[in-house]
Amino acid sequence: MTPVLLTFLVACNQFEPPAGAFEVPRAVAVLQPELGGPFEEPIGFVANGQGGQIALLALKQGRFLTDDLTGAFLPANQLATGDRRLLTSVAVHADGLDRVTVFAGDLAFGELLVLPYLEPCESFVCEGTVPSVTGGDGFQPGVKNGWTTTETWTLTPDGQGRWNVEGSRSGLQPEPVVPGEPWSAEDRRLQLVARAPNGNDEVVTIETDNGLRAIDVGGAPLALKLAPDHSVMGLIVQDRKLDVPRLFWFDPATEAVLGEVTLPVGAEPHRLSVSEGGGLLVADRTRNAFYEVPWGETKAVEFPTPWPVLDVAGVRIDTDGDGLEDANLRYVVPLDAASLWRYDPQSMAIVDVNPALAGDQGIVFDAPVQGIEAMPLPYLAPELGDDEERVVTTAVAVSLSDGRTVFAHEDTGCLVQDPQGPRTSITTAAGTASSDINAGDIPAEANFLARFAIPLDGLPNVIVVNDCAGIAKTEAWGIRFDQLTGTWEADGAISGIQNARVIEDQRYVSDDGGISFLLGSGSTPSVDGWVFTFSVVSGIAAATGDVDGDGLREGNLSVSGDPVFFFYRVGQPGPVPDGEDDVDGYNPNIRPFVLVPGSSTNRVGRVDPSDEIAPLVEVSWE
Repeated sequence: MTPVLLTFLVACNQFEPPAGAFEVPRAVAVLQPELGGPFEEPIGFVANGQGGQIALLALKQGRFLTDDLTGAFLPANQLATGDRRLLTSVAVHADGLDRVTVFAGDLAFGELLVLPYLEPCESFVCEGTVPSVTGGDGFQPGVKNGWTTTETWTLTPDGQGRWNVEGSRSGLQPEPVVPGEPWSAEDRRLQLVARAPNGNDEVVTIETDNGLRAIDVGGAPLALKLAPDHSVMGLIVQDRKLDVPRLFWFDPATEAVLGEVTLPVGAEPHRLSVSEGGGLLVADRTRNAFYEVPWGETKAVEFPTPWPVLDVAGVRIDTDGDGLEDANLRYVVPLDAASLWRYDPQSMAIVDVNPALAGDQGIVFDAPVQGIEAMPLPYLAPELGDDEERVVTTAVAVSLSDGRTVFAHEDTGCLVQDPQGPRTSITTAAGTASSDINAGDIPAEANFLARFAIPLDGLPNVIVVNDCAGIAKTEAWGIRFDQLTGTWEADGAISGIQNARVIEDQRYVSDDGGISFLLGSGSTPSVDGWVFTFSVVSGIAAATGDVDGDGLREGNLSVSGDPVFFFYRVGQPGPVPDGEDDVDGYNPNIRPFVLVPGSSTNRVGRVDPSDEIAPLVEVSWE
């Protein structure tokens, strides 16, 4: 028989949208209008880890992209790759104003997928056609734009007058084709009506085509990253023969592998990112290192670290306050995903963020880090400076598995604060006193304020909380007197029992440097079992998904993915506000964001870091 050819352009026609856009959103990419394409605003492309769909987002408008003027409330067709595909990554390449190509990695079939989202009509079929079946008399096939992809459908007789249907990229379908009855594949990727064929012992083959091409790059693509000018793309491939990850350069214009990047023996690259003022950054999951490769070159520079690396981001900072970026920094997340560290590529060493403790420290989180992303554009943060005015900063976005997104100052590594900053929850009376052994109250002359109301290094605070947000945690603390040792045991609800003991009349610093205080001996000797308690608030400005402050997460992004930076313009260009024009590069008409997928909640969020109270998941797609 002659295969049926069903062709259509994925961006041309409009059908009804799916009920839900996401099925484990795995990776996101953004096409900025400054880089080409027909759009005047940034467009997001979200690859689903299951189902093989890629959804399109109008990022500035906060809705799904629409492409039909007669139905502007309807989402544009998704990009379909096949139900059995497991998409790992996505990248969007623009070639001028009339050609946009989407690349995606597929783990299930080990292919690099190329989808022509926008093509000139002379080089691609613009109108879909459904020719008649020759050799399978009586079949009337149909397709559904945004769900049908390029694949071969095989209809096999089951010996009972029906046909079992299997798509080469959509798999075996749950229902057989019954003569005379309408039949649909899952999500209506293919539709048929079989009317009394001439015998039912013939295998029928149907070809569908949405322009997708699959390129064999030697294995499954795990990560894709385009150069800022779209000239070349980094590509990590899990080699199907050697079963090891390898790093290649790929030409998105010619769709050809250019060559392999040489990495040290035993290296296992697994994440890619773009470095400000540099090249391609590569995280290594087995060796204690990350790498940087100039775009298109095959020799990588190795940067040693104390541990294997989950993710890395590169930033440029102003070290002398003249408004010009004159030094590089890298931010690194260890493979255990528990912390964020500053790294100096010049000295190839960790840079301390916490001078309260000896040695080099990073920011430790109470939820695993899912990914980080440099945000090179300055923005107005909720944090207040010494003049009580909001701080202008650049930042590194950090997505956490519990759905929070926080931001680290690019220059210091401390997290961006809320307007109050790190603090005790009760500022006038920093805590309470009680006894867990003796009945009755602790004498007034031995109470909390009497013991703690002693200036520390000239500071009037009862308890000093480290002003580098991210060091101290939001938690309750208790200190309990042990008469046997004559010292106090400190215990944080999250930090746990501390190694350092509290000694009266000596400055105490918690193990992580988050809090410090001086506990006076007082006029009344301490008694075994006395307990002083107080609470600390971290002061971190975090986007939690709670948009209206009611405690509910309207935009929950739990088990979030790697954030992706983008920006859009608002209003008309003009002078910056008074008091802010001395910050080089800040423009209130340009608003930076990150796009964050929440794989466990099937949502994608637009996170705004510049709200005056705290960052917001101000738009949530689902």
